[in-house]
Amino acid sequence: MKRYTTILLLLLAGTTLTASAQSTKKAASKSLYSKIIALDKEVFDAYNKCDLDKFEDYYDSDVEFFNDRTGYTESRHDLMKSMKSVCENGGMMRQLVSAKVYQLDFYGAMEMGEHRFYKMVNGKKEPQGSASFITIWKQKDDKWKITRVISYNHKD
Repeated sequence: MKRYTTILLLLLAGTTLTASAQSTKKAASKSLYSKIIALDKEVFDAYNKCDLDKFEDYYDSDVEFFNDRTGYTESRHDLMKSMKSVCENGGMMRQLVSAKVYQLDFYGAMEMGEHRFYKMVNGKKEPQGSASFITIWKQKDDKWKITRVISYNHKD
């Protein structure tokens, strides 16, 4: 069932991309955009500092992460194993380049954008590449959790 949900979400993302190119649908309201960008900043502040407990709290237990380089991760537990390894090897830093946010009625929001990654070497940031991403945020009451991430179009 989880795979069918994932396929449906991927189709939704693809349809949304196509529809947004063909329609005049506007991006999310300023308040939703501000909320998602603030959450994005919080997630990646924790990522940049290797604050794994805080980082983990932003992800749904059943999060699925698709990466065109590293493959498929099917749970928060597996995502955190990967993050622990990244942090044990010096960590990474992420910089948001651009983002758009779209409301997903009765669910939450979709954030789409570009980001860059760096590694700290001898006190200097060394570029590690860039990628495009789609993040699906689920809102339940006042809580927001990341349920799906697609990271693609990686460039060195």
